[in-house]
Amino acid sequence: MPNVPKWMADQMEHLLPSKFMDIEVGAITTYSTGFKKITFLADLSEVDTFPGSSINFRVSPTAIRHYTPVDFDKEKGCFDVYFHIHGRGPGSLLADQLQAGDRLKVSVPGGRKLYDQNKQDHFFFGDETSFGLYLSLLREIRKNKGRAFGIFELDEANRSIVEDYDLEVVPKNSDAALAALSRHIADYRAAIFYLTGNAAAAQRFRAELKKYEISSKQIKLQGYWAEGSVGL
Repeated sequence: MPNVPKWMADQMEHLLPSKFMDIEVGAITTYSTGFKKITFLADLSEVDTFPGSSINFRVSPTAIRHYTPVDFDKEKGCFDVYFHIHGRGPGSLLADQLQAGDRLKVSVPGGRKLYDQNKQDHFFFGDETSFGLYLSLLREIRKNKGRAFGIFELDEANRSIVEDYDLEVVPKNSDAALAALSRHIADYRAAIFYLTGNAAAAQRFRAELKKYEISSKQIKLQGYWAEGSVGL
């Protein structure tokens, strides 16, 4: 979750216009006080994306946050972003204040290509901040007739968000995720593991996977936030 000098962010938008796009807030769906989906409208006819890509939002004059676009539709000119509103971080403040019709300038999709289409099994670990990546990759996994499962640490108010998906929900800040892994690892030893969300929790989960002799090549780790740092 980088911060850059204001002059640098201004220059990037001015000197690299092809790397940015203008978007407008469309529909807003609120699932809880801490979680919402925003549909953005834009001319996407010349914009390319890939499963699990990220878009950079300049959420304040000096702060940038990365979000995964979901249901990216070039023909209809729209995509969704899921926001976890937590604390008073700049990304949370922006998401909480956006209203239909607001306009923003964001980067075109980019980032790491995490999805491995050659793998049949895909295992996710994360929290509310991981839901966008999960949905983005799930579409491709289903298209390729793969299998997906995951363990998500969610606040109680957000459990209903994942009811329609093959995810086991466990409490945060506990050993419940590791206990859940012990129940499912036998079926997913050959999987690709996507570990995102809280950086410390993802690292703990990775260490547990190593105890089961899961190869580092099978693990994709990308922490989205960390305790004690500036929030989302």
